[in-house]
Amino acid sequence: MRRLMRINSAIGIALGGFVSVVAVMAVVGLVIDNFWVRLVVGLLLVVGLPSFLADRMLKRSDSTLATRGGIGMVADVFAIVLLGAALMLVAADSVTSSLFRHEADLYAKQGSTTMARAVYFVAGVSPVFPGEKPRSAPAGSASASGASSGGSAGSGGSAGPAPSK
Repeated sequence: MRRLMRINSAIGIALGGFVSVVAVMAVVGLVIDNFWVRLVVGLLLVVGLPSFLADRMLKRSDSTLATRGGIGMVADVFAIVLLGAALMLVAADSVTSSLFRHEADLYAKQGSTTMARAVYFVAGVSPVFPGEKPRSAPAGSASASGASSGGSAGSGGSAGPAPSK
């Protein structure tokens, strides 16, 4: 059971940390386009806040807790704070969506399409990058086959499935 809790904390730290770092980088990215400045400020805030909270909690708790389960408590504090921040950022989609899109645009401009795709996913956008063809309608749809065959509007270009005989 303890192993499952640690795995759960690690996943929470990874996912919550990713979304939180990207959000802080997006806010800093409104002012400055330099990747390294955005990354350093993002990491400082995202690692600094949970570290400060864990430090305060360890000082207030029983001294035996600090020696026996201190690292576990620190991991739990990190997971809770980072996942909570990520949940609030993703839930406030109407406010943060444009920030995430701007950050993804910065990644795309710098040539990091993998990171841009991940941030676009968080923003709820599916982009098409240069050199890729956009996703078209399935080949079996009647409207796509009617349009590609050059048929007129009355030649079976209906949007529904063909009736069976």
